Amino acid sequence: MVDDAQGSSSKDIEGLAQQPGGTFAAILVDEGVLTAGQVKKGVRVQVKLGASKLLSTIFVELGMLTEDEHRRLVCRHGRSFRLGELFCELGYITLAQLQQAEAVLRRAPGKRMGDIFRELGMIDDRQLAQALSEQLGIPLIHIDLDMADRDLLRKFAVKFMRMHLAIPYEASATRVSIATANPLHNAAVDEIERRLHKKAVVVIAAESALLSMLSKLEAADGKGVEPHDQVSEVVDSILLAAIRERASDIHIEPMESHTRIRLRLDGVLIHKMDLPPDLAHRVVARLKVLASMDISDSRRHQDGRFSRDVGHVSADYRVSTYVTIYGENMVMRVLRSTGGLKNIEQISMSRGLLDRFKHEALDAPTGVILITGPTGSGKTTTLYAAIDYLNRPTTKIITVEDPVEYIVPGIIQCSVDETAGRSFDDSLRAVVRQDPDVIVMGEVRDRKSAQVAVQAALTGHKVLTTFHTEDSIGGLLRLIDMGIETFLISSTVVSILAQRLIRTICPDCRQAYMPNKRIANLIGIDDATLRSNTFYRGTGCGTCYGTGYHGRTALHELLVLNEDVRAAILERRSSQEVRKISCDSTQLLSLMEDGLYKVLLGFTTVEEVYRIVPRAVSHRSVEEIYELMGHEK
Repeated sequence: MVDDAQGSSSKDIEGLAQQPGGTFAAILVDEGVLTAGQVKKGVRVQVKLGASKLLSTIFVELGMLTEDEHRRLVCRHGRSFRLGELFCELGYITLAQLQQAEAVLRRAPGKRMGDIFRELGMIDDRQLAQALSEQLGIPLIHIDLDMADRDLLRKFAVKFMRMHLAIPYEASATRVSIATANPLHNAAVDEIERRLHKKAVVVIAAESALLSMLSKLEAADGKGVEPHDQVSEVVDSILLAAIRERASDIHIEPMESHTRIRLRLDGVLIHKMDLPPDLAHRVVARLKVLASMDISDSRRHQDGRFSRDVGHVSADYRVSTYVTIYGENMVMRVLRSTGGLKNIEQISMSRGLLDRFKHEALDAPTGVILITGPTGSGKTTTLYAAIDYLNRPTTKIITVEDPVEYIVPGIIQCSVDETAGRSFDDSLRAVVRQDPDVIVMGEVRDRKSAQVAVQAALTGHKVLTTFHTEDSIGGLLRLIDMGIETFLISSTVVSILAQRLIRTICPDCRQAYMPNKRIANLIGIDDATLRSNTFYRGTGCGTCYGTGYHGRTALHELLVLNEDVRAAILERRSSQEVRKISCDSTQLLSLMEDGLYKVLLGFTTVEEVYRIVPRAVSHRSVEEIYELMGHEK
């Protein structure tokens, strides 16, 4: 169909530049590959699809263009595209990812688009180099130290080349070839030209290849083992990024050609940077030294820990290595020594639940109080908040921890140290002879520690500890599975608090939306509630790294045992029966119901609750939940 082939121009198509893929469509018209009429047809299809596809994709699907023609034209006209458009046309990212990155750029206009894509984990440095090459028409090379003139390299400090990511690797009488990851940064090129009195020929190389080349150069020159040189700088930059960005964990993950660094922010992993394998190996070795691990052994899984002040913040790091086919995978849990402690009013518990937790559980004279949940669910934060509530001049609190995570003035804290002969079991046996009022066990690990907790409660002590179970009822059944007699459980356990952490909506990009009806129904939101309430989500911005979430809050499920529940335990009722009895007689609210409550308050999204929380069999009405939470709608 060639309805207006003669004199066809992209200027004939109103608003084309604003359409996703409009730049490429204009190229097709101006090159005579498609007519303005054909492009308009593609635009109409795109509008019907809700602008969810690039125009180039639509042209290929309609048979107007082949994939080979698409690729050839994109490469030929790379300079015509903005970098984000080029990534889309090359298939490195989706249109939705481009829109997400553009939202980040609007919030942080000083950032480079390529850096945003890398931080969001959408591309790696090799893809960035390829796209820059095609956008700018500058050759891309796969550089290595063997290609370089060593005498030329030694005329420049490694620190200079690393800082600017620019390496002069060969020279003739009049020209010098410079490989760089940032061809738009002219300062380094100008400086190299000035020093050598030669004209620069710039080529593009991946950042990881340049860093690997410099590391090899240092090693060859005998400078690669300086303990406080490049490796220390990289270690400090990783630790500082984790502190500044509130990361809970640092992941150093070896891949086939590079090592990936990711941070866990608000429970989700975010890509931070890539390191060349040789540099990454030295970084891992440096961290193993700090954590008092065996640096000579890279064939066994190891654990260690260290403390360090970074960015004026004191933090402890629990380090774990896991041997993989590409080397040692390292994960570091970040435990801030300051700013991590919360009081009981700050643990995101609703007023109704908080009053019950304080007065019916923590204020009980004796008994076991269990805080349960999976790893990373905030159990330790809640445990320390409970300690803070109970910490009075008239009360003696003693802890057995592995390790001590926060220092609390006014209480007695013990850190387990197996190498010093101070084991967890020995410490538990010794603590009851110290005349405590409150015993805090970092964790119920096994039958032996569960027995110590129960026996301490029987002798008039209050015991606080954590447990790994899915919900509050699961905590009771786990004790039974451990072999603790039901009469001991029913007579000593006062309360079980289950919890989860969920992400909260980013305040800087918060917008109203209509949730998916099926998912909303699954978490207990009926159609009437869906119609009569306003729901929110984050659209993605610089503050939240495009995720739509910033920070986390806790969901809780509080079970305070009464006579009906104790009788059900003695009779060894099923978990479903114990839960029904608890809901009917103790006003137990499930984790799902607390999640629904926080969705209705606008703290989080329907999708986040669905992602995190165990499914509940039945739900109370919204009105009942509001009443039990102590909230008037």
